[in-house]
Amino acid sequence: MDTLFLILRVGLSLTVVVVLLWMAQKRITKGGRGGDEPVVNVVGRRSVGQRASVVVVESAGQRFLLGVTDHGINVLHTSDAPIPEPVTEEPGEPEFARALTHARRVRNRPAQGPLHGSIFARSTWVQAGTALRKGLNL
Repeated sequence: MDTLFLILRVGLSLTVVVVLLWMAQKRITKGGRGGDEPVVNVVGRRSVGQRASVVVVESAGQRFLLGVTDHGINVLHTSDAPIPEPVTEEPGEPEFARALTHARRVRNRPAQGPLHGSIFARSTWVQAGTALRKGLNL
């Protein structure tokens, strides 16, 4: 009877701990994210001393050059963020041709069963035996 109460107490304690951890994780992840894009994007950082650095930050279409030390952060310069150039295709091979080439390579691979790569596949055991024989110099 004492063993049953001990098991119940341990189970209840573990359940309470798991629930508390789950709630803490939910609270931490909920407060940290506001949307898909970050509000502030760090473009670059350069150390200029033992405890000082210069940071370029982009936010709301503006770039800020910040001086960061242990005691504070100072705005050194502000400018408009550069407009990103549109990505263009290289003239050699268009996107569709690359995708088609990749699809042909995938289709021409030898057929593999649903167990391929698992511990139940014969090829896994053959490969393990070969590696073992090679390691033992048989």
